[in-house]
Amino acid sequence: MTSCTCNKAELRASVGLAPMQDVTDLAFMRTLHRLGSLPDFFITPYFRSTPTTCAMGEENLRCILENETGVPIHAQLAGSEPGALSRDAERLLALPIAGINLNAGCPSPLVNRHHAGAGLLRDLPRLTDCLNALRRIVPAGQFSVKCRLGWDSPEEFPRLLELLTEAQPDGVMVHARTRRQLYGGVPHIASLTLAVRTLPCPVLGNGDITTPQQAADVLRITPAGILIGRGAVRNPFIFRMLRGGPAPSRAERAAYFTILAEEIGRTLHTKRTPAGHCNRLKKYLAFCYPDFSPEQEYTLRRATELSSMLRILTAL
Repeated sequence: MTSCTCNKAELRASVGLAPMQDVTDLAFMRTLHRLGSLPDFFITPYFRSTPTTCAMGEENLRCILENETGVPIHAQLAGSEPGALSRDAERLLALPIAGINLNAGCPSPLVNRHHAGAGLLRDLPRLTDCLNALRRIVPAGQFSVKCRLGWDSPEEFPRLLELLTEAQPDGVMVHARTRRQLYGGVPHIASLTLAVRTLPCPVLGNGDITTPQQAADVLRITPAGILIGRGAVRNPFIFRMLRGGPAPSRAERAAYFTILAEEIGRTLHTKRTPAGHCNRLKKYLAFCYPDFSPEQEYTLRRATELSSMLRILTAL
């Protein structure tokens, strides 16, 4: 993404792949490359950072070290201890990444229980310490934050914006929901407008962007850019479409699932088992089931053989 050292009026809209744990991984990034539908930048799924645990998770490192797409990639950290975050940011900055992103938005109860992800929004002094620690470590133009509007209510957002303004990240990505909403309800668009008006750095919008029209609607509010996650898994051609390319044909939709299955097998490598391959594919299909009949979804959810899954997936 673009650094906030630029004038906001001069920024070109930047479209990124939103991080989704165990989904927007190396296999999915490689699939986008093969489909010819790439975003402007990637963000890794989060590296877990604790005082006793090194954040260098193997699967996420592969997103950086084995990524042949040529697309810049930002490493996302999830943690709540400033010292651990600084330690792991320094390690990640030694790798070929475009920047560091702090996760202040993940709604997972397990992550939040340790005050990380959206859990930071319940403890703003702790969030401030984490922001300041990373700002001291990460070079100018390379530090961003992904956050929600607050824990319980959008009314918490103005105070969060004050803290972000003081911390001076180079970009802020806003999922326009509270943690309480999880992924339900309607994104609070007015809060995106407030963020753009308040923050001195670029603001990217995120949440429920599944079509080019929805992307255009959000870009009118956050002209610096957007992040697309679940919508890209369901329709990976959306990045191509946003550049004026065509909607996918039926054959391309079928090819998507075949290529994704191949890339999953490639990343699983020696750890691959037939059941494990199927179960990994189902993580992505969870966002695609609306395109299938109830009978097809039932069969796919219970499949244990990849060949039977692909017969359904390629017959759409």
